[in-house]
Amino acid sequence: MTITFAIATVTLAAPIELTKRRFGQEHTARADGDFQKMKDIAQGTGFEAQLGDLSGAAVRALLAKAPACDQQDVADQTIDIARQIGLQGKSDSKQKEKDLIEVAKDYRTLERNTPNVGQPSELCTKNSELNGLVQAQDPTGSPPADPPADPADPPADPADPPADPADPPADPADPPADPADPPADPANPPADPADPPAEPADPPADPADPANPKDATTPGTIITVDNTAFTAPLGNIAPPEIVVNADGNPSVNGDRFLQLNNAIQRACDVQKNQCFNQFNSGDRSFSGGDCENQRSTCQTGTVVFN
Repeated sequence: MTITFAIATVTLAAPIELTKRRFGQEHTARADGDFQKMKDIAQGTGFEAQLGDLSGAAVRALLAKAPACDQQDVADQTIDIARQIGLQGKSDSKQKEKDLIEVAKDYRTLERNTPNVGQPSELCTKNSELNGLVQAQDPTGSPPADPPADPADPPADPADPPADPADPPADPADPPADPADPPADPANPPADPADPPAEPADPPADPADPANPKDATTPGTIITVDNTAFTAPLGNIAPPEIVVNADGNPSVNGDRFLQLNNAIQRACDVQKNQCFNQFNSGDRSFSGGDCENQRSTCQTGTVVFN
């Protein structure tokens, strides 16, 4: 008896599309070095378990499917622990605090995995120590953004007019004006001491006055700053609203702050992140450097209560 087996041949109707992925960034020598330093610095601090767990979270935060802010959150938590270590009062506490913050800053700049080669990863920043630091990007992708402005350079005051190149610099040899000299304008002689004092100016408006009903503690007040980051933002990405809560404290996206300046800083940080995200998504009407420059001026200007 002869037994015949029929072998079915399956032909794919369409070829399988293969996408090259940018993986393996979570275990580079530099990344593994940061994970180990976190555990080494923890020794003798009482934070061995927390930093051990955090080093594991640091690995997962670099994976392609990790939420955009996980890497930032790990760096934030590392700095929070570093500050607690610095308060322990031991001979090496301050050095450990400094070393751990440096590890957090280096970790924050590590490249994350992305599903596709050349695909940028989203940006997210919170702690001031990490301002201006973002993760490296796949070098095979689009050209990098313009370098950020040096955070040590103060932003130019938009109210200051540019210097006239025709004006010669002041001569340091010129003596200062003599206070006994008469005023330059003879039409304006100095005041006569016998004259009665000038009538005082009107007092400033009382915030409690119905004519001036809103201030930094009036619930429902919308707070902005009089500058282009709020009035003419890049890519039409305005900072999130700063709203005064019922308790008189400002909030941004539901996060409550005790200091108005901190609330404005958070709104400006959120705007910068969204600006970078729009740039990384392909909007080339501005550069990454423009996002940084806008962040530098976001907190300058007069606070406005609406």
